[in-house]
Parts: sequence; C-alpha cells; structure tokens
Amino acid sequence: MVIRRRTYEPLGIIIAHDKGLTTVVPGGDPDQAVTGHTFTSVDYRDGLAIAGSPEEGAWVHGGKRWEHKWSGNARSVAVLPNGDLFIGSTLGPLYRSTDRGDTWEEIEGVMNVIKHGTQFVPNAGESRVLVQSVAQVEEGLLVGLGGGSAWHTRDNGKSWTRRGEGLNPKIHTLRVHPEHADRVYATTDAGVFRSEDEGFSWLQSMGGLDRSWGGSIAIMPGAPDALVVALARTAAGETGAVFRSPNGGVSWARVELEGDDEWPRIPCVARPWDWEDVVFVMAGSKLWASHDRGKNFIDLADGLPVANAMAASL
Repeated sequence: MVIRRRTYEPLGIIIAHDKGLTTVVPGGDPDQAVTGHTFTSVDYRDGLAIAGSPEEGAWVHGGKRWEHKWSGNARSVAVLPNGDLFIGSTLGPLYRSTDRGDTWEEIEGVMNVIKHGTQFVPNAGESRVLVQSVAQVEEGLLVGLGGGSAWHTRDNGKSWTRRGEGLNPKIHTLRVHPEHADRVYATTDAGVFRSEDEGFSWLQSMGGLDRSWGGSIAIMPGAPDALVVALARTAAGETGAVFRSPNGGVSWARVELEGDDEWPRIPCVARPWDWEDVVFVMAGSKLWASHDRGKNFIDLADGLPVANAMAASL
C-alpha cells in the first residue's frame, strides 16, 4: 500500500558496497551508478538520496544523477522528512545541508557533547565516539552517538539533552516510526530498543533473538507494527541473520530465505519510505523482497555485491 502519491522518478534499490553504488530496479538489470569508491552508508527519501564514503566524502542524487557534494570522511548519512541532509564524519563533527547538498554547515554542539563525554566508550572497531544516526522526532532532532547514547536538540544544535534511560549507549541505528514521530527504534551492541516518548526512555526487545549486534531495521506501520531487523553475533558484523517481529518487538522469529537463515556478513534491510507493507533484504549476493510486511519473501536478483548498507526507492 502506498502512503502517498510519489512525485519523483524512483531509483530502485540502492546498494552501498566496497566498490561503489549499485542500483537495482525490480525486473531490470543492476546498474553501476558510482564506481571506484567504498560506500558504507546510504539513505533515501522523497526523491533525494545521499551515500557516504569513509574516504571520499558524500554523493547526492537529487533527481537527475549522482553528484559528489561533500569532501571528507563520511561515517553516516541521513535524509530527514523536511529534506535536510546530514553527514556524520569519521572525525566526529556532524554536518547539515538545507539545499540538497550544495552547501554544508557544521552542527557545532555535537563536538561539545562528545568532548565533555568523559564516560563515553566508542563502539567496537571505532577509535572515537561518532554520530551513527540522525532522526527527526516530533520536536527537534535525536542524534545517536556510538558509545555516547542518544541526544536531543530543539534548537538546531545550540543546546543538547541526553535521552537514554534504559538504552545501551553503543548505538548503531535510530529509526523513527513512519506515522508516529514520538516512537523510535534503535539498534545497538545489545540488540533492539524501543521508545514511545521521543527517546526519553527505552525498553529492550530481545525475545526470540539469538544474537545482539544490531544492524539495519525496517518498520512497517500498523496495529501492531511489523519489524524486520538484521543482527550479527560479533562486533564486526559477522555471522548475520534476519529476524521479524509481528508485534512491535514483543517477540521475534528468524527469517529463512530459500533454506538459508545465516550469512557470513550481516544482511541489510530497507523499507521504501512511502510504502507500508514492502521490505527488502540484501543477504550475501541475493536481493529479496516482501510485499506482506516481511511474512514471505521472493528472490529478486542474484550475483550482486555484498552490501554495507541499503536504501529503497520505488
């Protein structure tokens, strides 16, 4: 079911991998959109896409083509509902663009939070605390720091309040519910967490999960929500599996794809922002799709590069 009529030309499934960006339109051949660079993050919303490279910066697709729009070391990227773009740098700073990537400004308050976080411990594999995720909640922004918990600002970064009661501080991903901006899901070193109050308080959701290193998560809105999440056994994202919850995270079950339910690398999951029931899974070299909130999956493509991150545009 489509949430609202699209006003853009869809890109298909955007796969960020070690050798570039590959896009796949269901029923078509893969397209090597950008080559020669390693990409580890990608996001898409309402005709606007951004992809981050830890060595070469960020590329933006605003409707015509992918363009290199930011030079630096991108650790995380985000497109928010208001159209703002964000880049979390591997050096710590958070940058924002309000003009589709043409110009960027540093959100200076983030570095103040990191510098004064004397008890922060970086995520495994990271040398410092970094911005792992940015989300737009009902009132302001919620920023996830890897090893530094979640922080909220109502004034574009001038002041910050910690929001992390009950939350593991080693955040990997924050995702806001598509219809309820006060409901937030997080993946961390210790699994999946849920907040109903814009991140003030959190409850852990581990029933039925046999591993806890959290990757990407997709939210299919409903009563209750259906969730699909990728998890791994180790901090390097190795020995990964996909799990589905039909009840907003109360319980989980392993997803099996043509007899396989575990892969050497953690899979990636993504839901098109304007579709309620559709979710994609990239596991190993195969791309899968579900049109029934993750209950059943069909094989869309094989022989694809192993994904570091994925976004969907239909």
